[in-house]
Amino acid sequence: MMNGNICSYSDCRTLLQTALPQGRKCLFGVEGLPRHGHTRPRQRVFTRTQAAKKSNTAREFLISAPIQVQGQEQLTPVERLQMAPFWSTFCGTSNGAWQGMQAAFSPLTGKAEPVGVDGKGEQVLDVRTITLESRELDGDDDRVVRRSLRAASGQRLRDIADKEEWEEEIISSEEDGLVIFDGGTYSRGPSSLLAEEDFNSGDADLQADRERLERQLSLEASTSEQGDGEEEEEEEEEEAIRAEADVGEDDGLHRRVWLLEQCLAWGGEQRLRLRLTIAAYPGEEEVEVEVLRIAVLREGWQCLADDDSPACVADPSQVLPEVSSGPRSQPQDIAGQWKVFDVSASPLPDDAAPEGESGTVLVYFGSETAQEWGPGRGDPGDAGGAFWLPNNAVLELRMVPPVSRGAQGDAQEGMETEGHGRGICVSFYWLVNERTLIGVQREYSADGMLSEVRSRTAVKGGWVGGRM
Repeated sequence: MMNGNICSYSDCRTLLQTALPQGRKCLFGVEGLPRHGHTRPRQRVFTRTQAAKKSNTAREFLISAPIQVQGQEQLTPVERLQMAPFWSTFCGTSNGAWQGMQAAFSPLTGKAEPVGVDGKGEQVLDVRTITLESRELDGDDDRVVRRSLRAASGQRLRDIADKEEWEEEIISSEEDGLVIFDGGTYSRGPSSLLAEEDFNSGDADLQADRERLERQLSLEASTSEQGDGEEEEEEEEEEAIRAEADVGEDDGLHRRVWLLEQCLAWGGEQRLRLRLTIAAYPGEEEVEVEVLRIAVLREGWQCLADDDSPACVADPSQVLPEVSSGPRSQPQDIAGQWKVFDVSASPLPDDAAPEGESGTVLVYFGSETAQEWGPGRGDPGDAGGAFWLPNNAVLELRMVPPVSRGAQGDAQEGMETEGHGRGICVSFYWLVNERTLIGVQREYSADGMLSEVRSRTAVKGGWVGGRM
């Protein structure tokens, strides 16, 4: 997913194929956490569900069913916030040099994947990163310019800093789908999962993900057509792959490939970023989503962007642990009573936006609830699943019943649903200590439109001193 010493997608594809049992075929992101949403009755779509994954060594859960919210009590009414977060404050919290470590994880197994090669040509699971962020004004365009470098070692990172062009990314204050919160937490992604893709943002990784999906579907379809009387189960899989590759031709359906970025900031000097690549498909009643790639970055703020102090050129591995081998929280770690403070942002419909406002207008709300959490039951499947990632991070994808939308995106056990078509909620959590969890939830409706984004702080067992 990265430049420099990072392995190509063809290499990643080869690694994935060699890891699969002989004779088995899969689509990227389908196994482990399958496509979410209704399948189309006219086509047999390949959506095998695997059991919750456990590592063979530590017996840890890597993938499980979604977290269960078993009860909820409203402590304070939902209130509209008088002021939205200020863009200038957000720029101030992000400005500077961030040293970090990055790793990628398989959507099939939840295990770390090779992301590059070192000087000896050996594959590595973590790469060092340095990111410089600064605010720039260009006429009416107010933006944060992010310049990044990645390398397999700290020494290599220092060597290329003065020799190679930095990868540049723009975060505009007017970016469609961007939602910011106080403290540096933010969520990026499309306002519609089914809109036409725009690859003019300078993100080459997203284009590569899209091309990889197209090549994979084409290859699997041609392979299945060459079958010569294999077993019945194999034939069914091949037929399903052909149906998958044909989506968009007979029904007029089209795949959309998107990069979602969720950033959790803690204490102003630490942050955890998720870069999630997904494919979205229009279903008959609800949007269907497929996980293609999971990348996680852990970063620490070091100095101002124009500072040349030793701290800014230190080996990130001396500052932060490797992401791939960090501790993984487990479903039982989140079981218990939590006091939850949510700040949510909802886009106003075009006809309700104030006159003179350009772009999407967001309205912010705050609420406090008491919730009982428990481990998910059963296996990940059509209702969603959770990846238990290193550094005590959790990625959860949950299909949201229509009746629960607008109620913090938590589908309570036994809740009856109304209407047709579920939405999808993409949540990224960070258990920063035994009693404190922070998270961002990005929720889309059944038609793929962004409905709400929430920043969450949860304290286990409650807190003392009144409202948070």
